Amino acid sequence: MGQRLEIATLELAREVDALRRADARLGRRLAAGRQPNETDRAAMRLIAEAPADRPVTPRDLAGHLGVSTAAVTSVLRRLAERGQVVVSTHPQDARSKIVRPSLRDLHSPADEISRRVDGIESEFTPDQLAVISRFLRRLTEEISDLT
Repeated sequence: MGQRLEIATLELAREVDALRRADARLGRRLAAGRQPNETDRAAMRLIAEAPADRPVTPRDLAGHLGVSTAAVTSVLRRLAERGQVVVSTHPQDARSKIVRPSLRDLHSPADEISRRVDGIESEFTPDQLAVISRFLRRLTEEISDLT
C-alpha cells in the first residue's frame, strides 16, 4: 500500500507541474495577444457571479483582487473596451459606480477557461469535486504562502 501511495503522490506532483507549465504558457499567449490576463478573468468572474440585486462596485473588485482602486480603473477600462462589462452610476449613491456584465456576457461563463471548467466538471461526482476543490484550495494556500 505504501508504494501505491508513493506512486500516486509522484503522479499528482507531475500533474501539478504540468498544470503550472500549461498555465504559464497560457499566460504568455494571452499577454502576447492582448487577451484578458488573470486579474481581468478574476474580475469578470466576480462581476458575472454577482446577484442582480447586489452588483459589484469598484471597491468590491479592489478588495476581491487585492489591488488598489486605481488598478481597478485599468481593469474596468480593459473589460469595457472588450465589451464585457457596463459601468454605470450607483442607483443609491451618485458618487459611486456599479459594474455589470454586458448583455452579451450576462448568461455565458466569464471566459473560455470557465467554459472548459464547466465541461470538465460534468465528468465528476459532487463528492469527487469536493475533494478536488479542497486539494486546489490547499495548493493555492501553499503557493500563496511562498509569495
